[in-house]
Amino acid sequence: MMKKALASMVLGAALGALALTGCTGSGADGPSTAASATGGPEARTAALWADRTAYVGDNSKVIALVDQAGFGPLGTYTLSLWTTRPPYAVTIDLPHPAKPFEQTDFSEAATILLGTVRNLDAVHVTSQGKTYSLTAREATATLGHDVKTLGTDRAALAVYIRSSED
Repeated sequence: MMKKALASMVLGAALGALALTGCTGSGADGPSTAASATGGPEARTAALWADRTAYVGDNSKVIALVDQAGFGPLGTYTLSLWTTRPPYAVTIDLPHPAKPFEQTDFSEAATILLGTVRNLDAVHVTSQGKTYSLTAREATATLGHDVKTLGTDRAALAVYIRSSED
């Protein structure tokens, strides 16, 4: 039994990915911008700020941020954290999205995740053969300022959260 567990850990480290499964009770149809589940934009900002992290390998913080960013549509998703070498990435697999994948805007949730995980370079969302990806460079270009500011300046994060909920 111990050999199997050790072999699994070595294999996981060699692949550079950690697969995690999370469940959420969110009633949203996709990435949620609604503040109702978190008590408003101020509470959402506070939660995101508290869980921001320097490393994609901090799996408990990343799981919390994925949920708080809005990636928890009804049911279960699987996370793969690519932590061995750059580019560091998170892949969120939604096996049964609440609404059609192509009708879901993942950009806000991906931007929040890229901003609140300092060394995160890319967010990928997959479902039934479809993929959405956003890199830190692309998010920075869209925002007009460094996306990482969302994780270093609480006021900037609050402004982004408020503007996305309007």
